[in-house]
Amino acid sequence: MSVGAIQITLQSWREDGRGVSAEEFLAPLNLQPGEVEATQTDGGAWASGLVYLATVNFSEFTHVDASADAGAPREAFGAAIQEAFRAAARFLDQRPPEVTARLRAAGLSLKLFVEIRMNQDQMDLEFPPVLLAACGRHDLGIFLISNDIPAAEVLAARAAE
Repeated sequence: MSVGAIQITLQSWREDGRGVSAEEFLAPLNLQPGEVEATQTDGGAWASGLVYLATVNFSEFTHVDASADAGAPREAFGAAIQEAFRAAARFLDQRPPEVTARLRAAGLSLKLFVEIRMNQDQMDLEFPPVLLAACGRHDLGIFLISNDIPAAEVLAARAAE
């Protein structure tokens, strides 16, 4: 196991440490039921506001038939990641850039946060042009971070294999 999951999140925060409320962050985004995985706001001082756009777990692809191609589960995982990026682009494209401009004018900073959960090796990650274009329209930077998976989680995953 190397890459276990990828999560794509729209994140907002205040440089002065004040928390982010649902009313000021989520309401202007006009989220529709089922459109995002989850949200998080109203966490108090220094807490970011988060819109969880997509989470793709490798464990969801272990059922893929690898008898003809040992890499088939990884290929399916990679395809799902690309679709998650395209879905994030659609989410942004469904909102006019004026929405993110108003959020910034209200004092919020914004970025698209991509977290890779992994325990070893490397990952080649390609951002599709449609995502880069959507982020460009909203003046959103993409922040990429890889986090080690805790050893206990790795051991549990190996035991489940």
